[in-house]
Amino acid sequence: MSAGLPQHLTLDYLRALLSRGVEKAAVTEEARTVLRKWVMDARRIARGGPPSPVSVPPVSGETQPPEIPGQPPDSVDEVSFGNELRDILNGVQPGGTEEEAALPRHISFALEGETEEEKLSSLRELVVNWPPLRSMESLRDTPVFSSGSPRADIMMVTDAPGLYEEKQGIPLAGPSGQKLDAMLKAMGLSRTDIYLTHLVKYRPALPRQLTNNRPPTDREIEVSLPILREEIMLVRPKVVVALGAIAARGILQSGETPLSALRGTFHTAFDTPVRVTYNPSYLLRTEDISEKRKVWEDMLCVMEQAGLPISEKQRSYFLPKK
Repeated sequence: MSAGLPQHLTLDYLRALLSRGVEKAAVTEEARTVLRKWVMDARRIARGGPPSPVSVPPVSGETQPPEIPGQPPDSVDEVSFGNELRDILNGVQPGGTEEEAALPRHISFALEGETEEEKLSSLRELVVNWPPLRSMESLRDTPVFSSGSPRADIMMVTDAPGLYEEKQGIPLAGPSGQKLDAMLKAMGLSRTDIYLTHLVKYRPALPRQLTNNRPPTDREIEVSLPILREEIMLVRPKVVVALGAIAARGILQSGETPLSALRGTFHTAFDTPVRVTYNPSYLLRTEDISEKRKVWEDMLCVMEQAGLPISEKQRSYFLPKK
């Protein structure tokens, strides 16, 4: 990435990378210096100060400028640099001093109805006007709740709606949804046989947003998590499948643990077995058969956990030809 692009185009480019799950990208040293300046300007503005003058901080190993009494030093270590830059791209102001109150994970909802179906319908209506969600100006206005069977043995959770999902009103629409449909067909299932939902029920917003999407922030996930917990308690699936790193991070509260370290085994959340695998969008970006086999091995384990029959043909999918 070059430092010569206008700031808004550069940020849009980086947001597009984040929306595709890319969290690392090669940049020139000049571009890195400009990005570091943006992070420090955001810190200064959050403290009520002006942006920095023309000069920029030296890179690691060079002499730092003198500190201003009463203010934190204007330095950015590599970890903070990455985290704060991601916050800027996600629309979160870094360096603020006010802490948002933590939201309890075990909120009790007053849902109407006697059956699970009726209570899920009540939960769907609640999401439209639930104050903790609707008070977040970082989310758009059209909820995308869930699809499938409220009595399913398998529940799949993806991160948040994007453009296709917001337009069609269902989770995982567009090319990613087509890949999911193919994966379910290979399992002998369809969308009506599973319960599919989002971790965050509203599409995360961006300035001048048209087709571009972004992943949900930690705060958006925290506020949305009680809704997902209620869904799991009502559906009571035999297994939950976390589709992608963001869904896994929200359900398991696993912090920055990479997806590769989470998949390959069962975890437990909300008293339910959880299997972590790649989002179907990842399969659109790779032709590597070994990567597709990893996802399929996860699905075989999910089928076993749900008590579904597995044929020898299914077990051999994506294995090297003998």
